Amino acid sequence: MKKLPLPGETVLASQSGRFAGGKGLNQAVAIHRAGGDVTFQFAVGDDDDGKFLTNFLVEQKVVFSRILDAGTATSKAFILVDQDGENQIAVVPGANYSPKLKEQNFQDGAGLLVLQLEIGNDSNLVVAELAKKAGWRVVLTPAPSSEFDPKLLEFIDIITLNETEVTQIAGGADFESAGAELSKNVGLVFVTQGAQGVSVFADGQLLGHVDAMAVDAIDATGAGDTFCGYVVAGLAQGLTPLEAAELGTVAAGISVQSRGASNSIPLRQEVDSLMLKRRKG
Repeated sequence: MKKLPLPGETVLASQSGRFAGGKGLNQAVAIHRAGGDVTFQFAVGDDDDGKFLTNFLVEQKVVFSRILDAGTATSKAFILVDQDGENQIAVVPGANYSPKLKEQNFQDGAGLLVLQLEIGNDSNLVVAELAKKAGWRVVLTPAPSSEFDPKLLEFIDIITLNETEVTQIAGGADFESAGAELSKNVGLVFVTQGAQGVSVFADGQLLGHVDAMAVDAIDATGAGDTFCGYVVAGLAQGLTPLEAAELGTVAAGISVQSRGASNSIPLRQEVDSLMLKRRKG
């Protein structure tokens, strides 16, 4: 569509589509395509949407553990995208709020648990605490930010969020001061700024900044999830925070050049090739 609708306004769209998505699924697919070892835990209803998501994961060869919550509809997002790639999103949580998601077991070790706020805060708090007790690092994307519970910060080691979300959560006049403040309580803070790139904070200070790629964006849906997944995979593979941020930035830059969410997430080979060209100038 040419423009996103204002309240009470109706606009015409040029096309529509059905895509597998959701923040957790997108992040799991991104980790998988980045070469990470991931298991995606999710809940769906006994409906066509649940089968659609399950079949997609099978096709993508993403390892998963599925909870079937009969009588509850599978979560669904309604996404509007304008000609500049900007979007508006409304989510119906459905099975994402299943209490069965709390029933997790974590083996002692050095794993990473990746969370977002499209599942209930009760589930996030329970599984984050369980993971921390087992020696895991916990990663959070606090979106939608309206659902953020400050209690979660007690268990978070790494957080990826945009410049609006960081000021909402940490306060401050700008994202730099907010990111620095948040990093006093969270080990690593990655603040994405769209076309301006990403800033990384640690121990109350700016660790560094990575410039974004110059691209013609078609659809920004899933870009933040692509960034998060690639950052998590990079950190798990031993990259430094700034190296992981560059990996995530390039992956996200590729993703916005295609329509959809999970289907627009690039493969690692494409990202590595573009990173090499980027470094050579």
